[in-house]
Formats: sequence, C-alpha cells, structure tokens
Amino acid sequence: MLVVDDSALMRRLITRLLESRGYNVIDTAADGEEAVAKICALKPDVVSLDLEMPVLDGLGVLRRVMKECPVPVVMLSSHTTAGARATMRALSLGAVDFVAKPSGPGRLDAMIDELVEKLRAAATVTASKLVRPWVGMVFHPFPAGKAGPSLPPPRGERLENAWTPPGPPGKPAGASSKKEVPPVIPAGTGSFPERHAGTPRPSMPPVLRPAGRSPSGAPAGGAADTGKAKADPDITAGGIMPRLAVVPKRSARIDLVVIGSSTGGPAALQVIIPALPENFPAAVVLVQHLPVGFSGPLAEHLNRRSRLPVKHVEEGDPVIPGRVLVAPAGFDLTFRGRPGHVTVHLDAGSGPVPPGGFRPSVDGVMLSAAEIFGSRVMGVLLTGMGRDGARGMAAIREKGGPTIAQDESTCVVFGMPKAAIDLGAALKVVPLGEVAGEIVRLV
Repeated sequence: MLVVDDSALMRRLITRLLESRGYNVIDTAADGEEAVAKICALKPDVVSLDLEMPVLDGLGVLRRVMKECPVPVVMLSSHTTAGARATMRALSLGAVDFVAKPSGPGRLDAMIDELVEKLRAAATVTASKLVRPWVGMVFHPFPAGKAGPSLPPPRGERLENAWTPPGPPGKPAGASSKKEVPPVIPAGTGSFPERHAGTPRPSMPPVLRPAGRSPSGAPAGGAADTGKAKADPDITAGGIMPRLAVVPKRSARIDLVVIGSSTGGPAALQVIIPALPENFPAAVVLVQHLPVGFSGPLAEHLNRRSRLPVKHVEEGDPVIPGRVLVAPAGFDLTFRGRPGHVTVHLDAGSGPVPPGGFRPSVDGVMLSAAEIFGSRVMGVLLTGMGRDGARGMAAIREKGGPTIAQDESTCVVFGMPKAAIDLGAALKVVPLGEVAGEIVRLV
C-alpha cells in the first residue's frame, strides 16, 4: 500500500503502525503531484490519502487517479465542517471510504484500528467500481419497454470513459440483473407467505399532505424548493440532471422508504436520490453509517443534487411525503405517532455503541418504521460491510412491505445486501442504476 500525507510525522507514524499490523507499505508521498506519480507507477493495492496537502490536494489527486489509474483509496479527513464537506466530495469522486483524523491526543491507535479495517475492505474493490458511478449510467424509472434518458457526463469527460455497472456473467456490461426473490421469512414470522401469497395489495387511500405544502414537502409558494436539482460542478457541469418519469397518477401504496447503507453508500446515494422525481409521493429516510459530524454535510451534499429537499434530521421533524431526511450520526432514530401524523424521535443513548453496533442502526430504524407504518413502508439496503439492516428488512417483509437490495455486481462491499438476501428478506435484487426506478415503481 501507499501512504500519502503532507506531514512527515504522520507518514512515519501511520507507516509504522500499519506495518505493525501486517501491512506492507511500499512507499509514501508528501504532496498530491508526488502521490499521482507514485500511484500510477507503483500501482499499490490500496492507498491512504490525506485531504489537505500542498501542490495538489486530495480531491485533485482523486480526480486524476480515477481517470488515469484507478486504485482503491481511503481518505484521511479532519473533523472540521470544511473537512467533512470535502470528504463527501471525495466519496463522490471514487474514494471507497474515509477515516477521521484524531481530534485529540491518545486516539491515534483507535484511528489506525479503524483505518486497518477499512483498508482491508477497500483492497478487495475492483477498479471498475471506483470511477464516479453516475457518469454515463442509465437510470431505469420507466415502465418496461419504454426508454428513458441517461444522465449526461460532466463537462470535460468523455462518455466512452464513463463507468457502467458490469452485468452478470454471460450478459453485456450494464445489462440488468434484476431478479425477484421468492418470499422466505425466518422461523417465527411465517405469516407473510400465507397472508399475502397470490393476493394483490388492496388499493390504498391517497397520501395526505400537510396543509400548505407542495408535493415536494416544501411550503407552498416558497422559493426554497423549485423542484429542480441544485447545481453541483461534479455532476451538472456541462449538462442537466435527467428528466425522469413522474410517479403514475394512482394512490400511493407506500408512505415511507427507509434506505440503509455503509461503505460505498454516499456515492450510491448520489445515484439514487437525484433520480427520484419531484412528485415523489412518499417520505424517505436515509441511514448511512458515518462518524459524528459527517451526516450533516452528507445531507447538504445530496440537497444540492436532488429534486427533492434533503434535510438533516432534528428532533420532532415530521415524516412528510416528498422530503428526504438524513439520520444524524450519533443518535438512535425511531418514529412516533400514527400514519399521517408521524414524527422522528432522536436518542443519544446512555453509553458507547457496543462493538459491531451502530448509532443509528439500519435495523433499529427499519424495525421502528415497520411497527408504525406496517405494509406501507419500503426497505432498501445498499452497499456496506456487516449485517446491519437484514433483520429490519425481514420485519418489513413480514408486515407485507416491499424490499430492495443492491446486487453484488455494483456494490463496493456486498455485506449488508447479502445478509438480507441470505435471510430471504429482499423481494427485489437490482443493480445500483435500477434502484431508483424500482423504488418509483413500487411506491
């Protein structure tokens, strides 16, 4: 591996600590230009890359490396607001994951432990999954047999260099691998097949929107949300966001969509959330595993790209159609109320998160959503390490709600979706480029 940091002390410390844990550090680099040259010449299995460097910063390194010689990269980020915002951009440019630098003395060993885990996961990622995933990707929110427009590449990027998700063996690259999984529910929750097999879902009453609000969830007549995607130089430069099919005119079947993700999630969310149409009739809650201080910048990042308003959750926020809520890092999130009058409750917890746990956890949010919304909640699991979300998806299936898992060919890490699929909790398994369309179709 290659260690890139402008601090000679950090380069020595990181190298020594990584080597003590079994890593072979083949070289180091002190600035961005040196990093690009060494990455392309040495072709390391994985790179740790500092964001703030002279000559060429970490974002500049990523832009060049992902174009010239893609390699898995884990970022080292500061805990500052500016550092968190830059980290979100780094993840959108192809970085696999990030580790926050220690905020105080005595925490370097903990940072290295986290870095080791994330480097190990990143080293397994193939180059085809690293390049900015929305460039050249065709979204599929249209009914079968009807073609939809694709998102044009940003200015200065040629479409032939764009990444499209590889198809399964025997299919051309970018081909759909969507499949429907038969309902297999764990022991003790077997009522789902008997109650729903062969029975069409009854028509549901229309979703009631709060008085004075537009379909997007913004105040009626307000100027804050025009229903159009916000400009962002990494996506919209030289082109426009795709004009996607609107939700068919029918009563919505789903009140809430809960999306869970971990490693690779921020980039995947930037494919899915901007592809949701402005008349989307359900609320969306995103649960992304992040350190404290990074979920707010993720919400800002998505809000700039999306037709729907995206908000970092605060205590008591209402769950309303046409708005995306990002769960804040460091809090357990649950729902209170009844359908049509549901609010979000946040709990900081009484102690540290147990090993292997998360705050918020995808399981916790999905279990609470299934309890409140029943069959009118949809669960979606994206790329990520571990098993968080599998039990929550099973609970949603048991209640009769639809569930979607991202397929292996487009996941950075297939852990979370695979756990749900193995449990029989995923009704649909689709490539990343088809997740938004499947959500729109099932809502």
